[in-house]
Amino acid sequence: MSASRKALFLISTMTLSAPATAWAQDRAPADQSAPAQGEPAQAGLQEVVVTAQQRGENLQKAAVPVAVVSGDDLLNSGIRGIDTLGKLVPSLVVAAGGQGNLIFIRGVGNFSFVASSDPAAAYNFDGVYVGRSSATFGTFYDLERVEVLKGPQGTLYGRNATAGALNILPVQPRLGENSGYASASYGSHNEVQAEGAVNVGLGENAAFRLSGLYTHHDGYLRDGTQTDDSAGVRAQLKVALTPSLTVRIEGDYAQQRGVGGGSDYVARYALNPLTGQFVATPSGLPLGDGLFTPEAQAYRAANGTAGRLAGRFLDPLANRPFQRNDVYGIATHIDWKTPIGTFSIIPAWRHARKDNLNTESAQQVGNTQDANQYSVEARLVGSSGRLVDYILGAYYFSEQIDDDVHNSAGSVANFNKGRFTTHSPSFYGRLTLHATDWLRFTGGARYTEDHKRYFDAVNTALSVVCTVPAACPTAPLLPYTRIMAQQPFVPAVSGSAVVAAPGVLVSRSDTFPGGALNTSKVTYRAAVEIDAGPRSLLYASVESGYRAGGFNAFNAYNPENITAYTIGSKNRFLDNRLQLNVEAFYWKYKDQQLTYFGIDPTGRLGIITANVGKSTIKGVEVEGRALVTPTTMLNANVQYLDAGYDRFTYLSPAPVFTGCPVTPSGALYQVNCSGRPALNSPKWTVNLGVRQTIPLGGNQLVLDADTQYRSGRYTGFDYIPQEYVDHSWVSNASISFGMKDGKYVIGAFVRNIENNRPQVYGTTVPASNLIVSIIAPPRTYGVRLSTKF
Repeated sequence: MSASRKALFLISTMTLSAPATAWAQDRAPADQSAPAQGEPAQAGLQEVVVTAQQRGENLQKAAVPVAVVSGDDLLNSGIRGIDTLGKLVPSLVVAAGGQGNLIFIRGVGNFSFVASSDPAAAYNFDGVYVGRSSATFGTFYDLERVEVLKGPQGTLYGRNATAGALNILPVQPRLGENSGYASASYGSHNEVQAEGAVNVGLGENAAFRLSGLYTHHDGYLRDGTQTDDSAGVRAQLKVALTPSLTVRIEGDYAQQRGVGGGSDYVARYALNPLTGQFVATPSGLPLGDGLFTPEAQAYRAANGTAGRLAGRFLDPLANRPFQRNDVYGIATHIDWKTPIGTFSIIPAWRHARKDNLNTESAQQVGNTQDANQYSVEARLVGSSGRLVDYILGAYYFSEQIDDDVHNSAGSVANFNKGRFTTHSPSFYGRLTLHATDWLRFTGGARYTEDHKRYFDAVNTALSVVCTVPAACPTAPLLPYTRIMAQQPFVPAVSGSAVVAAPGVLVSRSDTFPGGALNTSKVTYRAAVEIDAGPRSLLYASVESGYRAGGFNAFNAYNPENITAYTIGSKNRFLDNRLQLNVEAFYWKYKDQQLTYFGIDPTGRLGIITANVGKSTIKGVEVEGRALVTPTTMLNANVQYLDAGYDRFTYLSPAPVFTGCPVTPSGALYQVNCSGRPALNSPKWTVNLGVRQTIPLGGNQLVLDADTQYRSGRYTGFDYIPQEYVDHSWVSNASISFGMKDGKYVIGAFVRNIENNRPQVYGTTVPASNLIVSIIAPPRTYGVRLSTKF
């Protein structure tokens, strides 16, 4: 779509919806009345207002499983992205890599960045759904709060929220106010983090807010990979045209540069022909070295097999990774308060441009991708007296992705191009009946259609084949190139071959995948709420959700469905100084989608998504906060999670290295992982924290410490020992001194005190018979200075 058509789309939508509403203005920000950073609460625990259910409400009165992290907590903890948010939210696990963020909530997520698949957790920035996992960076600054909704959100958030939803909510312009803040830190690995915002009041009824972020650190791995070099800027204009009509326009831009992600060689594996079993041999290389040290390159050249070339090992990696990724967008929030409720409409456009070379899989995988998405959401939020609350809405989402993937695994080089489109309209409604002053019933439903197409696709594979009975140890391998014409050996047409060396051929195979998927689904929610006391809430709910189907290079896969049951209790005791919340959950999945790195039926290595069967996820989460004294705050959160696959089988065209039983099935092999635990699902997660404030006249000293324990879990699809992570502790601490009103604060911090670097993702690489691992960041420390004005 041309730039003029994009502008016309937004302007026309805004014009048609001019008499629509300020739901966003109605909602109060989290901790609105909270004291300045570190200042002790004098009247008990502060109230937090959330909009998880699309209306402003007290967090303790919201009958949904939701965790909230305020913008101040994010700033104090040094969190600048979703990849580190999990240290504050026990139910959240994020496997961050060079291609983006893999989000898991209570063991539900997917290991995929490919254009044809959708995430299981909906990522919403400022009320706008972001469709690509690789585009979820550059938003964690100048935030009001982050809300993590746990479990399916099929009615209010729709498709692709079977695991839950993350709402990233920026600070809005403050009408008639001139203010701002700035924060900067410097630490180990030349880490620089800087963010700030300026709020300019344009009279009493308008304001402009400009915010920015810059982050950088050198490589966390010895070879210089696992870096960060990113920046973002956001501009907002908010105008109260009348006391009941507000318009806010928001535009943002973020970029990623530098090297990006990195990984380590863990082991090599090979099939023992005598026993028919795979045997893994540890690499002996230290974790934290990366793939580009001289030792790692020598290991690759002596142990990485080159596919079908018997006796031929891989060459060292010739190209270092890089990333040149950009995301930007614009959205308009038009809000209109009327006697029947608040009308809101949000037209939005977002674009993500990805251009990178990734080597985390011990292959050289390049990807250039342009993703354009358009969305419009309109809703009415209101009440009929004190009897009924209602939400009615409509939503339309459209996405087009032009994808170009080019990679080399040594004896195989692939060049895959294709276009993916999605059109998804939906309609939803929710009613809450106030049966009495203390009893409420809620019912809601959503109807969604998904129309997906995969077309204009050409997948070409070049393969080196040894044609002599003996090995071909000196056969030429295929280098990484961005286009096929740059390869040294290119057969003219599919099915043909050229001679690359004596006894060595390079063959070519072209396929033209494509297809269409048209599905529809009704999802629902039913709940009951009971006010058991002035500060006590009991609730129970059942909610369904679904994730859209998609395409592999050789077939399509079906939607994923979930039904979730929840019972919870939220309470405040001891004159509002003790908070105790308990939640029990039971989730049932059908046709669950899982993504893995393997060989498809055409013999090509790639990312494959399959419907593996059924799973059951159940557990209990207990969260407590205590204001022990006016200057001492304690926090604790414990989650017990029992997540496993009831039925988990898939077919492979060749024997695979796996910890699951494998049996022949005709010309294929069936892998049966039924009964295995869900991925990234530690049985126990414990978060503990303490904040001690020491008043010093008009100043104060604030001491913060927190720790997180996670029990053992699998981080990869194959259930082999090399993908299992033992239990781990990660602790952080900080000290700060400054004025009570936060005007000036200076501090120091240390993260990951233990210097534990557990694996966040591990996988086998069938093209090379190597096993690679991505590990967490090391211990980091530094100083921070901030000011408010």
